[in-house]
Amino acid sequence: MVHVDRILFPTDGSACADRARRHAQYLADHLDAALHVIQVETRTVDRDGVLAVQEAEVQADLHEGGAGKGALPAARYRERAVVHSTAAGGILNYVVQYDVDLVVMGTHGHRGVRRLVLGSVAEEVVRKAPCPVVTVGRGTTAPEEWEEGTMVVPVDFSEHRFRVMAHARELALLYGMDLLLLHVVEVPSLPDAYGVHRSPPDPGVLADRADEVLDAEADSLRTKGLDVTLDVRGGHPAAEILDVADETGATFITIATHGRTGLERVLMGSVAEKVLRQAPCPVCAVKSFGRSLVEDEDWTDG
Repeated sequence: MVHVDRILFPTDGSACADRARRHAQYLADHLDAALHVIQVETRTVDRDGVLAVQEAEVQADLHEGGAGKGALPAARYRERAVVHSTAAGGILNYVVQYDVDLVVMGTHGHRGVRRLVLGSVAEEVVRKAPCPVVTVGRGTTAPEEWEEGTMVVPVDFSEHRFRVMAHARELALLYGMDLLLLHVVEVPSLPDAYGVHRSPPDPGVLADRADEVLDAEADSLRTKGLDVTLDVRGGHPAAEILDVADETGATFITIATHGRTGLERVLMGSVAEKVLRQAPCPVCAVKSFGRSLVEDEDWTDG
């Protein structure tokens, strides 16, 4: 079961942000969640870097940018202008201050000193946000226009895969999508200069074993009535994920971010970063730490 009380949608009024808005409103509507819409104005704040929230100053800009509450009741809709020295910092501070469960944002936007610059901003938010982030790129289809769809879920067999698959299960049920579980077998090759002449594992054997494990773990998804297909192939994970998304016309990708925590940053895994930059559809980045939209135990029920 999904537990979402507050969804944050940062906007700059761009076409890409408008596509993200449709997903934010769709999720807020179907999850009975409050939708917080913010515009970040980048300028110097006080010496302590305190977040400044202005309720009225940029209301006109928000409405001109097409934010709009849609069908959401007024009690579940908030618009605010956030003043911060950086766009990403304003978004991240808002996430913490208002205990946001999910961020939905575009990956490209207007550029300018006083506008939210997405792209690098989106990547920083995905790296540092303590909650899942859905990024929506250019050319993606609005959820209300989907007649059917497929969510690609890369599975790397790490210990965190169950959290990712639980998120994928709930989002697939919410959007009415089928699931495609993808595992990419990487067989390292060592140069002769290393003096290691041991033959690498047979990729075919590895693929067969991965397919068996993946099929067994997919049973917990099938019990929820989801149509689940499997794809095990060799290659570089990021490239293969993007190829599969293109080949299948995927409508969504749910992927894990594997990083390390530090005093000031969380580094996103290189695979997730490349997928985020080039994905032809929305991507839900799920952390192995921090806030979860589902209880991890939910994976075992049913």
